Parts: sequence; C-alpha cells; structure tokens
Amino acid sequence: MAEYGFIVQTIDIKPDMEDSTADQLSQTMAIALNNIVQSVSRGLINLPGGGSGEIMSHNLTRIGGHLVVSFLFRR
Repeated sequence: MAEYGFIVQTIDIKPDMEDSTADQLSQTMAIALNNIVQSVSRGLINLPGGGSGEIMSHNLTRIGGHLVVSFLFRR
C-alpha cells in the first residue's frame, strides 16, 4: 500500500531580493530550490521505515518574508 506525506521547507526572502533584476532573482531562486530538492531527496531516504519515494507535486507560497515550499510524496 502506498504511503503519502508532506515535506515542508522554507526560503528566506531577503530585502534586497525585491530590488533584484529578473536574471538575478532567477539565479538566486534556482540555487535555493536546488538546495531544497537535494535536501528533500535525502529526507525521503531517511524517513522512518526507510526506502525510496517519489515527489508527486509541490507548491510555493509566500508568507511574510518567507517562501514556503511543500512537497507531496509517495512511497
């Protein structure tokens, strides 16, 4: 039987990010999101019960000075 769950990570929005060019913002976000994806990938392996899993979907939401990134996973 498949097991579903959520992993949630955050990215701080720094004040200078709002004045960034589109290219600068794209680079900053790509680095931050790649770091999160690597962390989530390791996290799936380390969940209680072990094993592998897959990300089914994700969502980005801004709350105050943070981006909240949530991942729905299945294993």
